[in-house]
Amino acid sequence: MAFALAGRTPPPGVRRAHRRRRDVSARAYDTVDELASRVARSLATHGVDARYLSDASLEMLRRAGVSTDELLRAASLDDASDPETARAAFAEWSKAFAAEVAPSMRAHGVEADALDARTEGMLAAAGIFPDWLRWYQSRLPKTGDVFDTFDTHETRVAVPARRVRGMTLLDEAESEFGKLQVLRVDADATGADAPFAGAVVLMREHTPDAVLSEYRASTPNGPNGADASEYSRFVTTGGVFDLFAMLPPLVAGQPPGYPIGVVGLGAGTVARELAHFYPSHGKVRGNARRIVGWELDPAIVHLARAHFGLAELEVSGRLVVRVGDAFQEVRRAFAEGRLLAGIVVDVFDEKSRVLPELTRMDVWEDISRALAPGGRVIANLSTGRGAGADLDAAIAAAECAAIACGNGEAMLWRSGAFGVYNEVVITGPPPTPREWGPAGGLPSELGQYKGEWYPVRAPPGRIHGWILDP
Repeated sequence: MAFALAGRTPPPGVRRAHRRRRDVSARAYDTVDELASRVARSLATHGVDARYLSDASLEMLRRAGVSTDELLRAASLDDASDPETARAAFAEWSKAFAAEVAPSMRAHGVEADALDARTEGMLAAAGIFPDWLRWYQSRLPKTGDVFDTFDTHETRVAVPARRVRGMTLLDEAESEFGKLQVLRVDADATGADAPFAGAVVLMREHTPDAVLSEYRASTPNGPNGADASEYSRFVTTGGVFDLFAMLPPLVAGQPPGYPIGVVGLGAGTVARELAHFYPSHGKVRGNARRIVGWELDPAIVHLARAHFGLAELEVSGRLVVRVGDAFQEVRRAFAEGRLLAGIVVDVFDEKSRVLPELTRMDVWEDISRALAPGGRVIANLSTGRGAGADLDAAIAAAECAAIACGNGEAMLWRSGAFGVYNEVVITGPPPTPREWGPAGGLPSELGQYKGEWYPVRAPPGRIHGWILDP
């Protein structure tokens, strides 16, 4: 399919963005705006004004994961930067950009090997190098025609369905970190699987006691035909993801342009909870923030778009997915002056053990620098009581987080409460009654967890060993 670039004179029917004055303070670290702005700059460097692109070209960019509304808005701002700056920026991120675009295009049925010269030229002008695109698509799992729609319940299974550990295997993918499996838990599951009954879960084959993400597909009346009034009980997981969703009211006072970052996006469970509980039309405007999610494993992102509704969140504009090393991106965010209102940290190694990096103060100091003043971090530091659980490492990481990101203060989850055995920390002082009350917008479904957090404070001069002190 050929997609030709339009000339500088807008043809009939081409959308033109209204000219707006740039508000530098408000855009802050709005990654959707930043990505669109960089694409606009790349196009300008190649002599193309994004406002004059044909509808076909805009559609191809949408399939590549670029918000064309933001692209047209960015193109209407005169201070897009000079060509030399644009060239340097576009060279820096083009490789990472191709890594993000490759699975998105495959999800829309577009294969890089089948692009014609005119389409390749358009993508290259937008900063998507076809050679990198082909290389990244060649690294993706081979799934045939699994992508018919974005919705899980309409997607064809990519592997023959079979029973695995009492669940139905829907899909699997090889990864350098260990084989991934997408499994559907029986609706009448009992025992350890009962909390996940009816859900689709993501696990690694070699760590069957650790659920990376879970998802319950929605229908117009709620999952599996449930009444919409009961939808929240399907969105809540009854696990650590519910605790993550308590973060937005604690950072509601941050500037609206500051998003929430998710270090260790997985298949997007926490992003889905945040988007559900804090919609853009919610009563507390500061709670409805865009989400920037970093995931190191591209195979997870691939499966998430196929089976966990991740593409739906991306298309909505609430979530931006970045593939790569989150810690490097956090350091880069500080270097470029981009700030986050809050950060969710949920990263483990291939055996579901807490990363050694999280026991180092310098890593938490890097995370702290990416936070806006008064911002907070909520971190999952243990998978519960599974084989990868390491209480000593979790305590050391929590102490570093409290000192670096909370000025020595933090709240710890009372492990085991409500059946959630994860070790979780929120940096900063205890919330005010308003923050975690109706006025602050904390959903009633999450209010049950408020009483299970307890405050800790680091003694002056102590770094490690103080949390367990009597």
